[in-house]
Amino acid sequence: ARVGGMEFSPGMVNISPDSLLSLPAIISTAVAGGIFIIFIVSVMIAYKRKSRESDLTLKRLQMQMDNLESRVALECKEAFAELQTDIHELTSDLDGAGIPFLDYRMYTMRVLFPGIEDHPVLRDLEAIVDKEWQMPVHGKKDSKLVPGYRQERVEKGLKLFAQLINNKAFLLSFIRTLEFQRSFSMRDRGNVASLIMTVLQSKLEYATDVLKQLLADLIDKNLESKNHPKLLLRRTESVAEKMLTNWFTFLLYKFLKECAGEPLFSLYCAIKQQMEKGPIDAITGEARYSLSEDKLIRQQIDYKTLEHYFIILVQ
Repeated sequence: ARVGGMEFSPGMVNISPDSLLSLPAIISTAVAGGIFIIFIVSVMIAYKRKSRESDLTLKRLQMQMDNLESRVALECKEAFAELQTDIHELTSDLDGAGIPFLDYRMYTMRVLFPGIEDHPVLRDLEAIVDKEWQMPVHGKKDSKLVPGYRQERVEKGLKLFAQLINNKAFLLSFIRTLEFQRSFSMRDRGNVASLIMTVLQSKLEYATDVLKQLLADLIDKNLESKNHPKLLLRRTESVAEKMLTNWFTFLLYKFLKECAGEPLFSLYCAIKQQMEKGPIDAITGEARYSLSEDKLIRQQIDYKTLEHYFIILVQ
């Protein structure tokens, strides 16, 4: 500025606009806002698409489950109707043929001494002596052959041992002593328990009293060894457990024959008949309709049912 021949310079003067942001800041903010809006819209679109796909998948699974349920229901109805027919045929066959009950002697022998058809306890003590050589003659099946000069001593010894068996203190000591022997194997335990129960089957009250004492000792021993309670009476490793099995065998015979035997046998026949309707592996024993998961044929096998018709001529 010039004033009266003199010149002054006031310096640099900056005039700021009314807006607080500059143009680059406004542009940057607008671009960032646009990008954020586009991101939000993209997320919403993706979420909507995923939701729609999930709904379609859920509807598809629901339809598959409904179809599977309807097929299973139809198969169950057909199987139930077929099973009802088979049960009626089975019961009619059983009514005609009867239940193959074993007599008491054979029933107890199969539990006491399984796999042994001609056990010595079934034979009478009899001396068969050759007159010339005074030696036992072998060949008579239903007797325990002993030399004649020993028969009296054997019978006397058996009677004295029977008296000892009827003594509770001796019997408990006898069993405990045998179980303390390391050479007393599982097979020996089973044989001893079966022989003792064979002798005491006519004195079940006395046998029950002895068995209660043996079981109490077994429980105390299990508690001392801190074994799991569920393992008790499961392994059948002691004479007491074997005797308990035989005790149940004696007491259940009448109930099985008069009440439970027929329905149990019908159930067994029905299960066997149903299992044999499908394929069965002759080598592994696996079956299509097996009750055991370990013995189930899992792969699909195409098979045809072969029906046989028999004509029985009675002459």
